[in-house]
Amino acid sequence: MQSTGYTCNKSIVQLWNKFRLGDEDAYTCLMSVFTNQMFRYGIRFVGDDDFVKDCIQDVFYELWKRREKITQPVSVKSYLFKALRLRIFRERSKWKLPEPLLNSYEFTMELDVETTIIKEELSLEICLKLHKILENLPKRQKEILYLRFYEGLDQDRIAEIMGLNRQSVYNLLHESISRLRKYWLKSPVYYFL
Repeated sequence: MQSTGYTCNKSIVQLWNKFRLGDEDAYTCLMSVFTNQMFRYGIRFVGDDDFVKDCIQDVFYELWKRREKITQPVSVKSYLFKALRLRIFRERSKWKLPEPLLNSYEFTMELDVETTIIKEELSLEICLKLHKILENLPKRQKEILYLRFYEGLDQDRIAEIMGLNRQSVYNLLHESISRLRKYWLKSPVYYFL
């Protein structure tokens, strides 16, 4: 395989096309660009760092093996997120969780960098209230909010990742935001302290 020396600041489409042609540098750049994002997404399903890293490695290994047969996706990011999600659920028997059903997974949502910003701009009471409300959302609502607002994906990409149709994504997103709003207005701040 001949390397073209592409740098990771090339467009994702260019990297993807070069990767499909066997360019190892482009493949390495794609891994570099998406590995951390995929890890942050995958770890929300199962809290086992090594398992998630193995799944990401498997996704990229399979991509390399099938590179000549893969087409250009509308969104490389959503394609990789979906591949990781499918891999995680396919390898479910290796999870350190007792539940065997597909819909029994946990999807944790935590405030990280945003927590710092919120603490600087708002009181600790409000931050705790928001965290408590997010903790109590159903897992699919947490996941859809994460994909939309943390990863910045549109409804089509979310539908692709979660295996839903576009209308279901709109409905679930609307329901999630409505539930957040309802709990926010309903609960006094001091209740969460």
